[in-house]
Amino acid sequence: MRRFALVGVSLLALFITGSAPSSAGAAFTQCPAVGSDTSCQFLITITDTGPSVAQDSTQGPYEASDDSLIGVQNSSSKSIAALPLSSPGTSLFGFEFDGICDPGTGPLPPGCVPVPGSPAGTTCGAQSVACSFPPPAGEPANYTEAGSTGALPWPNGDRQNGYEGPTSWFSGISADSSGGTVNFSPAIPPGGSTYFSLEAPPSAAAIRVGTPVTTTPATRPKVPPAFGRNGVIKGLPSTHVCLSKRHFIIHIRRYKGISYAEALVFLNRRKVGVVRSRAGQFSSPINLRNLPAGTVRVKITVITTTGSIISGTRTYHTCHKRLPFLGPPRL
Repeated sequence: MRRFALVGVSLLALFITGSAPSSAGAAFTQCPAVGSDTSCQFLITITDTGPSVAQDSTQGPYEASDDSLIGVQNSSSKSIAALPLSSPGTSLFGFEFDGICDPGTGPLPPGCVPVPGSPAGTTCGAQSVACSFPPPAGEPANYTEAGSTGALPWPNGDRQNGYEGPTSWFSGISADSSGGTVNFSPAIPPGGSTYFSLEAPPSAAAIRVGTPVTTTPATRPKVPPAFGRNGVIKGLPSTHVCLSKRHFIIHIRRYKGISYAEALVFLNRRKVGVVRSRAGQFSSPINLRNLPAGTVRVKITVITTTGSIISGTRTYHTCHKRLPFLGPPRL
């Protein structure tokens, strides 16, 4: 791993890449839709010759005020483990309780969840620090992000501020909040991308990008499918089985090299309880007793400690036969 001094993006590079995409089809799709944005407002591209920053002028602050959705595209030959950023004269890292997991309005990035142990009924979206991505594997345990005052701790003791992306956390923030480092775990591989949020800089030209901390590309564990013979989720009966008045337990299969931070289970869009054993086994009881006749959907989403999301849905039907239509009632 190598660390270099902070350098500014050249004016020539900014002139070439600082304009907005020429069409809707050329939007910076490294970011999902968040709040008022449909894609990244800013895109940082890393190549073997240096960094550049581009801005999509059609995308404003995602919470319609002063926060930016920022994507990173690694077009270099090395993995990116950390990226120093600064914007002199601004509070680029001055977090204000309205990160991408808590922007005040939807949509939200997939993977934003309430911190385990949150009060019943806690939902994501409102400006707060109630929700975030699970801390990535490389984030130190018991780490407290700047701007996370009031946030509940994750099981490993980390307190997130909700500005993090699915694989990132922040460190080295300057006293005036104008600069800091965005860390990535796992490192962004060559050809890969990710995203996060910061306070809004006035323009692409105002963002100074330091030479990234790089690593030799590593092999990332392959995420297994949600269902199927070797799927992560087991314990669900066949969709051909009559399920009325049934009760069964879903067990989440564990794989070597893949750790789960959270498991979410929904029955007909209602969240049901998930239990984690001392050995780390996630399971969820599914109770179909007393459900009305009709379609039953069971959705399971597993979030790994590296930010990957494994999700699948099974659809069932109750055993009750549809009552025949006997005509309008007599008056």
